[in-house]
Amino acid sequence: MESTTSELKVSLSTKDLVIYGVTFMIPVAPLAFYGSFLTPANGMVSLAYLVGMIAMLFTGFSYATMAGSYPFSGSVYTYVQQGTTAGLGFISGWGIVLDYLLIPTITYLITQSFGKSLIPGIPGWVWIVALVLFNTVINVLGVNIVTKISWALIALQAFVLLAFVVGTLTALIRGEIHPNVVAFYNPAHFNFQGVLQATGIVIVSYLGFDAVSTLSEEAENPYHSVGRAIILSIVSIGLLFVFITALAGFVAPDYQNLNPNTAFLGILDRVGGAWLVKLADITIILSFGFASGQEGQTAVSRILYAMGRDGVLPASLAKLHKRYRTPVVAIVLVGLVSLVLSLALSQDMVSNLVSFGALFGFMVLNLSVIWKFYITGQHSTVGDFLKHCLSPLIGFGVSAWIFLNLSIDAKLVGASWLAVGLVILLVKTRFFTVRTPKLDFTSKD
Repeated sequence: MESTTSELKVSLSTKDLVIYGVTFMIPVAPLAFYGSFLTPANGMVSLAYLVGMIAMLFTGFSYATMAGSYPFSGSVYTYVQQGTTAGLGFISGWGIVLDYLLIPTITYLITQSFGKSLIPGIPGWVWIVALVLFNTVINVLGVNIVTKISWALIALQAFVLLAFVVGTLTALIRGEIHPNVVAFYNPAHFNFQGVLQATGIVIVSYLGFDAVSTLSEEAENPYHSVGRAIILSIVSIGLLFVFITALAGFVAPDYQNLNPNTAFLGILDRVGGAWLVKLADITIILSFGFASGQEGQTAVSRILYAMGRDGVLPASLAKLHKRYRTPVVAIVLVGLVSLVLSLALSQDMVSNLVSFGALFGFMVLNLSVIWKFYITGQHSTVGDFLKHCLSPLIGFGVSAWIFLNLSIDAKLVGASWLAVGLVILLVKTRFFTVRTPKLDFTSKD
């Protein structure tokens, strides 16, 4: 059934990778989260999304730099390992595993919430169990199947968003609503500190672009396609978020009167009616539960696969299915962990934890680029300074600022998770008396 000798199946084009990244970040995410962003942003949600996109691009550039040099599975784990030391690479990878383990969990909990609202007769645990089973089977069958489902769900999300745009433009033509800039600039309540606070919340919507890098060994042209896909994913989803929330500001400049829990659904009702609200409910369920849930499981299984292959975690995690050439043990393990966490934890608790691992990984990755390519590398031009020093330094600063503003609970749980990783590293290295192996990728094509 399984094999440790075959390699991951190569099947993904640049377009597939972009769709994977965009789907991971969920184009209809504003429909679910818009209400929670309104108050801290004082209505200026588009501005917060725009600032967030620009901020995340700097870390995206660092990912692209590393992906072009080390086009292999493992993402932050591989990049930091190759850029600095094997031990730091493991701790960075261990940190981002926490983020990726929680991404399927948060998507399942969100789906459960919307599912119970849509069909009250189905218990919440039924939604979770069904989603975990389906997504685990699909992941075992292969990332090309995951990608095909992503394409289909992107089309559904595009239809809902297009219906919203058409409805808004129709209302504008009829004079029922009027253009305004409240989503970008609200003079009555403008506060730059408030915008920064809102950006720190909104930026969570961009977490997931990095998952593209976990598919490097399944990409057709990883040296170029992975980096391009990462940048295109950030820009594409960022501009979409800005545009959609700007139109939402047209429809509901009176954002204070919206119900925070159903804010965007109320806006959809104004421009499209009950049918669009119902379709949006269904789309949110499918997009969070299936598309993002599947891709979260795909991403973390590839990181565990890389760690198992390197011997820093059990070698069984690197076992590939004989027919489908997918890391079946890692996939099933992630499914089981997601199931337990989804049944045991609340949505609020997971939401507070999901950013810790990603931001920790982002900070170390940016510093690794500076160390590998600027401090210890060859640099002689202004371009080298901008690409290998200034850009990752900005990326580090943005990530560190958001990281420091995480809740104390997130920091405590995240620190405990890193402590477990450190114990594993100490055991593997016998308190650093045995050197952790660092894979040599330079001989690979």
